[in-house]
Amino acid sequence: MLRGRDYGVPHHLILHILGKLPVKSLLRFKSVSKQWFRSIIDPDFTDRHLSNQKKRDPGFMTANSTCCINKYNFGIEKVVFMDSMVVNKDNNTIPHCYTWLTDVPCDHYTMLNSCDGILCFYGLSLTVFVLNPSTKEYRFLPNMGWYCHSLPRLGFGRDAVTKRYKIVRVLNPCPSHGRPRGCCLVITLDPNSDACWRSIGEIPYAVDSSSPSVHVDGTIYWLTDEIFHLNKSEVIVMFDLHVEKFQPIPHPSCCSDKNRGTMQLGTLRECLCLAQQETECRLNIWKMEKQQQKITWEKLYCILLFRNDLRVGPRFAFAEHRDGTLLVCSEDKVYLYKQNRHVCYVSIAKIGPRRTTAFTESLVTVYGKTLSRSQWR
Repeated sequence: MLRGRDYGVPHHLILHILGKLPVKSLLRFKSVSKQWFRSIIDPDFTDRHLSNQKKRDPGFMTANSTCCINKYNFGIEKVVFMDSMVVNKDNNTIPHCYTWLTDVPCDHYTMLNSCDGILCFYGLSLTVFVLNPSTKEYRFLPNMGWYCHSLPRLGFGRDAVTKRYKIVRVLNPCPSHGRPRGCCLVITLDPNSDACWRSIGEIPYAVDSSSPSVHVDGTIYWLTDEIFHLNKSEVIVMFDLHVEKFQPIPHPSCCSDKNRGTMQLGTLRECLCLAQQETECRLNIWKMEKQQQKITWEKLYCILLFRNDLRVGPRFAFAEHRDGTLLVCSEDKVYLYKQNRHVCYVSIAKIGPRRTTAFTESLVTVYGKTLSRSQWR
C-alpha cells in the first residue's frame, strides 16, 4: 500500500478513483497518509462519492427492534436488528448482511426512510438517534419526553441550501392536552454537541402517523391524517427544510375518493412518488413533476399483482434499477417487475414487523461517535 506519497500520480486523479470505491475501502485508505485522510473526510469529496453511489443500483435496509438476553450478564438488552440487501438479478438471489445494534436505550424503535445513507430511529418514549451503518457512526439526540402523550410523527432530510441534515417532529392537534392546533419542532445535525430542539410555531395540519414521511430535494412530504385533518382536499403537505414552512401541494386524482390507507409516499428517479393500491391485483405508482412552480402528476407504473402479493403500508418500500426493473420489498419477499409485468420474487427471512427503506451507502457524517465492536455485531 502506498504511504505518504502518490508516486507522481496527480492527486485529483486519485480522488476521482477513490470517489468510485465502496465506503469500506475508503475507511481503510484514510490511514494511507494525512493527505488522503483529509481528502476522504472533506465534505466536497463526501458529496461527490454520494453522487457516484446514487448512480448504482440501490439496495434495501430493513430494521426492527426486539429484546434479548445478554449472554455475558444474562440481563435483558434492547437490540435493533438490521438487514442490508442488494438484489442480484442475474440469478435472482439476495446477498444479506445481518447486523445487530446493541446497548441502546430500551424502547420500541421505528426506522424512518433513509436519507443519503443515514438512518434515523425513534422510539415511543421519544428517544431519537441517527446512524450511518456504512461508517458505523451514530448520535443520540436530546430527548423530547415532555411530549410523551403525542404519537411520534417525524421526518428526516437535508436542507438543499445549507447542506445540513434536519429532523422534524410534527405534533398533531390534541385538545384534550391543551393543544388545539398542531405545532412543529426541528433539530439540525451539525458539529454543535449542544444542539437542541426548537419550535417553529403552530401549524394548521395533522399528518398521518401510519404513513412514513419522504424526503426529496430539500423537502419532506407527509400524507395528511384522513380523520383529524380538517381540510379534506389537502392530501399531501410539504415542509421546506430551508425556509422551514409547511404548505399543501396538489395530489393525483386517485387520492380524492380513495382510502388513505391504500396509499404510500416514496421516491423514484429523484422525484416524489405515490403508490396507490387500486385493487388487490393492481398497484399504481404516480410520479410528481415540478416545472416552474407548477406541480403535475404522471402515472409511472400500473402493476398487475398476484392476489395477496403485498399490501401498501409502512413496511413496504420500492426502488428502481438502472435497467428499468422495479423492485418492491414487502415483509417477506422482494418482487421484481419489468414493463409493469411480474417477473419473479425472491423470498427473504421474515423477522416480524419491520420497516423497509431503499438504501445507498455513504460517507456522510452525523457528528457523533463510532460504534464499538461490542455494540455492532
